[in-house]
Amino acid sequence: MLEAIGDWRPEVVIHLAARVGGITANIARSADFLIDNLRIDANLLAALAVHRPRHFVPMLSTCMYPETVPSDRYPMSEALIEAGPPPPTNAAYAAAKRALWHGTLALNHQYGVPFTALVPANLYGPGDHFADAASHFLAAAVDKIENARLHDDVEVQFFGAGKALRQYLFVNDLVHLVVYLVESEPLNETLNVAPTESHSINQLAAAVAETVGYDGEIVFSGEGPDGQYQKDVSTDRLRELVPGWKAMETRQADGLRLTVDWYRAHVEPR
Repeated sequence: MLEAIGDWRPEVVIHLAARVGGITANIARSADFLIDNLRIDANLLAALAVHRPRHFVPMLSTCMYPETVPSDRYPMSEALIEAGPPPPTNAAYAAAKRALWHGTLALNHQYGVPFTALVPANLYGPGDHFADAASHFLAAAVDKIENARLHDDVEVQFFGAGKALRQYLFVNDLVHLVVYLVESEPLNETLNVAPTESHSINQLAAAVAETVGYDGEIVFSGEGPDGQYQKDVSTDRLRELVPGWKAMETRQADGLRLTVDWYRAHVEPR
């Protein structure tokens, strides 16, 4: 990595590389998630300490946040990132992301590397991972419910209770924000990136069913992990520092339609 960064000498570094996955993958491969992400991040940070860019944009995750905070602290501001331990279901991944965050701050403090650190909510959209262990719920739901529609299945089953609350961010909105930041001066800030509203998992499943035109029943077994119940984050700081963010946001109904259209055009039915 040191040699590559030395050859390229990038002015702006957007750090997206990571091992990621949904709740099942996080539980099953926790050591891999910790080790691989620490290696990726440490190699890059070491290179940037030598060859310093004009702007470093690391991609963090709302998984960094505590499993719970007092009810009056939701949605959580960036100041609460380390207000408690992360949920056990993704503790290893969260530890790696917290380490990357501290590395970014240390790089700025010791070597003067300017940054804007982004903490996005779960992403969805065209090009997502569908029907594999890396899937987050919304992508998995698109795959399962669309295939149920094609096969005239009377119901679709998911594990868990379906009550957990999630903010899902349309991937194109994050891309537009990154482009804006690349063309702007570094903010030297950590910013949550998420839609204003959160929805329960069963509400998200119902929204997918409506989008694909599935009329069957959505069933949650009540068995298996749900992950943390709530991890809503505040975007007050983002809206303050990036006034154009509101215009970048995509309505969930529109984002789901674009996602389903892409899925139908690129993924073979099962």
